Amino acid sequence: MQRRLAFTLIELLVVIAIIAILAAILFPVFSQAREKARAISCLSNAKQLGLATAMYLEDNDESFPAVQMNMMGMAPIPSWVTVVQPYVKTTLLQRCPSDVSTNWNDPMSPRLTSYGYNAYFDPYTAPYGNMMNPNSFTLAGIARSSECILAAELAEKNSMTGVPISEDAIMPMYWGNPSRVSMGMGSNNYWDMTANLPTTVALSRHMNSPNYVFSDGHSKALRFPQTWQQTMGNPPTVDYYDPEKQ
Repeated sequence: MQRRLAFTLIELLVVIAIIAILAAILFPVFSQAREKARAISCLSNAKQLGLATAMYLEDNDESFPAVQMNMMGMAPIPSWVTVVQPYVKTTLLQRCPSDVSTNWNDPMSPRLTSYGYNAYFDPYTAPYGNMMNPNSFTLAGIARSSECILAAELAEKNSMTGVPISEDAIMPMYWGNPSRVSMGMGSNNYWDMTANLPTTVALSRHMNSPNYVFSDGHSKALRFPQTWQQTMGNPPTVDYYDPEKQ
């Protein structure tokens, strides 16, 4: 009489348990690999935006572009990503693959870009710009262009207010205590006094190492403390944002 070979219930349960353990081990690895690929794609975007801005500077007397502005009584000012667009040919570079913002297609307040322009370069923003008498910041005004950040990845939402970000800039002049520029109405939303962190920079993206565009055109992934540090009550000990303080 022939015996039929088959798995016992215990053996099946053991196999299922082993598969579950392997899946639990491998899924985070696969997830990290996917995020690493997105981070590399984002770094490529940042690099090309940096090179596009460098070409824009060559064609505009080395004067940096402005951030988007729509104020009553004055003509709309286009975003920096709009004015460098002719040098990159595609709007796909404006979005990081890891950016899951919900307002890209919002008709009222659409998201323009994943990369926030350093408003120190904006001709309308203090301390180097002036709303009433715009003053274009030029390449010659940067102490060390290879150590001065032109743009940083924007968070999906303001970490303090929870409002989706539709701006095209970061405001490092309002960071810290004391800040470089005194906070006015609304500017206190750019710095979280409790966490001692900016509210609009994508600090945790790409495994806590978002990509940054530098004013000499190169790009690099860094942790935020590598770019800015301050002991409360004192000037920053590390500041890759203020172009005259390198």
